[in-house]
Amino acid sequence: MLSDRTADYLETIYLLSLHEDTVGISRVAAARGVTVPTARAAVRRLKADGCVRQERYGKILLTDAGRRRAARVYRTHSALLQFLRDVLRVDPEIADRDACRLEHGLSEETFGRLVEFLETRKPSGRRARRTNA
Repeated sequence: MLSDRTADYLETIYLLSLHEDTVGISRVAAARGVTVPTARAAVRRLKADGCVRQERYGKILLTDAGRRRAARVYRTHSALLQFLRDVLRVDPEIADRDACRLEHGLSEETFGRLVEFLETRKPSGRRARRTNA
């Protein structure tokens, strides 16, 4: 079981890997706003959990299991962010921070219902928010 903080690193590696074939430890550290040794420790935890592969001081590669877990964390974060920002009209910066806090404890049932709600709600609500922003 990944800690919330380690799951955030997994999500960061996932997002970086969408734009780069491989991800370096310094890119992870920069994206997380931490030192390289701090990022290296998190990557070691992810490696021990089977989420990433990394040769000594090499690029970080997500395993299939790591990619699936990271994609789930990211999907949950995105759905929560959309709900907080577009439905509850929370300030985008606050919504992003709150989504990060909430994503880790969300059950599959709640996540499914949230996604269903977001997919079935009226599009006019989204347009109204963008027009007023």
